[in-house]
Order: sequence, then structure tokens, then C-alpha cells
Amino acid sequence: MPAGMMTSREAQKAGGEIFAANCTICHGVRGDGRGQRHEGMNPPPANLTLPPWSEERSATRMYKVIHDGMPGTAMPSWSTLSDRQIWQVVAYVHTLGNP
Repeated sequence: MPAGMMTSREAQKAGGEIFAANCTICHGVRGDGRGQRHEGMNPPPANLTLPPWSEERSATRMYKVIHDGMPGTAMPSWSTLSDRQIWQVVAYVHTLGNP
């Protein structure tokens, strides 16, 4: 994880914009897993406001899930995002459970 990324307001803002454009459809505007497409998904989208996703110690795991996707779920790979963009999303998601 790039130094200072998790607490950088700039990174969190950029990550929020990426999240809004790509993630809210499933994870919802608040990251609570209740986006427009959540119904009927099995398993449902993760509630990113709760542990382990809201915990900074899970940042590397979240990076990997965003980059590689999660087999057996509807979570796709977002490997089209740069490493920096993925870390920005991770920084933003961390704010959802830690206002």
C-alpha cells in the first residue's frame, strides 16, 4: 500500500469518484451492499461498511479482490484500473465504515 494513501483526503475523494462510477450499482451509494443490482445476487454484494472490509488491516485483501475479482461471486476483476486507482478505492471504502 502506498504510504499515506489510506488517510489522504485526495486519494479518498478520487476513490469515491471511481466507486460511484463502478461500484455503487452493486454495493450501493453507502457501500452497504444494497445497490440497484443487489437483489437476486447469490452471494449478495459485500457490505463494505462492516468488518473485515471496514478495517485498515484488510486493505491488501480488498486490493486483491478489486484487482482479481472474487470467484464464485458476481464481483468482477477491475484490473483495468491502475494500481493507484485501486488503492484510492480502498482508501475511500475504508471511510465508509469509519466516518
